[in-house]
Amino acid sequence: MHPDLVHAVALAAISKALEGTKRKKVSPFRRRRHEAEEFMAASVVAALAQRE
Repeated sequence: MHPDLVHAVALAAISKALEGTKRKKVSPFRRRRHEAEEFMAASVVAALAQRE
């Protein structure tokens, strides 16, 4: 898959993330940031899997 397409899919998955997840991503608490990163990573993987 073209790198630009992967980038676009990743940005779309992040933009569709829930507002709470986005707030957790900038949390001062490491555990909350980690949970948000895991959720966003799973969203990107799911979006890429749908793409193929």
